[in-house]
Amino acid sequence: MSSTFWAIMILASLLIVYCSQLAAGTCEIVTLDRDSSQPRRTIARQTARCACKKGEIAGTTRAQPACVDGKS
Repeated sequence: MSSTFWAIMILASLLIVYCSQLAAGTCEIVTLDRDSSQPRRTIARQTARCACKKGEIAGTTRAQPACVDGKS
């Protein structure tokens, strides 16, 4: 196989690895489940993935996942 093919394969794999990482201090919602099995009541559950900076912990801000200061 040609060297061009392998160069493209390496660049594609690096792009996949780079895009799956979060920037420091950010969060993303991974799953969002809603349960409407009971009348007049909806239960929402969400799972978040956070990459917090040093001294921060995963928490919520305005009902959204966020990195917040770890010190009280």
